Amino acid sequence: MSVPIEIRTAIKERLWADADRLDWELLGPAEKSRHYKQWTDSDIGRILAAHMDARGVRVYIKDTLLKDYGREKLNSHEGVVLRVLDKPKSAVVESFIKPHGFRFADGAYTAWGRADDWKSLLGALFERSYARKDPELTVMLFRAAPRYVSASSRELVESAGRRLGVSRCVWFD
Repeated sequence: MSVPIEIRTAIKERLWADADRLDWELLGPAEKSRHYKQWTDSDIGRILAAHMDARGVRVYIKDTLLKDYGREKLNSHEGVVLRVLDKPKSAVVESFIKPHGFRFADGAYTAWGRADDWKSLLGALFERSYARKDPELTVMLFRAAPRYVSASSRELVESAGRRLGVSRCVWFD
């Protein structure tokens, strides 16, 4: 038996609204686990259990309904990225995910994601642009607060970026 699309969509919207309210991306594994249990034991879990094995409800919530939440939130930053870089969407010749990024017609690259993921963002920019001659590289770091607010914490990231050829780090608190 599978979950009907109308029910799946309604529950997914409800979970994503809860995730927005909870600042889901900032929660640690233990807190997320607590919320999975609450959802599993609530009417959400009971509705899903009517359409699937009750033992699989928690995994379904985690791996199916909430799996794309973080990626979709990062996708929503595309407009901000293009505005900051003053580039039209038509200038994008290649899009990337994991981490998110663009290659532009002028040879420039950008990558964006959570500030906590700065190492993978810088590594991706370096790897994606490695074969190019002096590309312009920009990294955009979202949710910098509270960990990456101080000048010293940002200097570490920016110094690593410079060593890898990144010309611009943009911080969003």
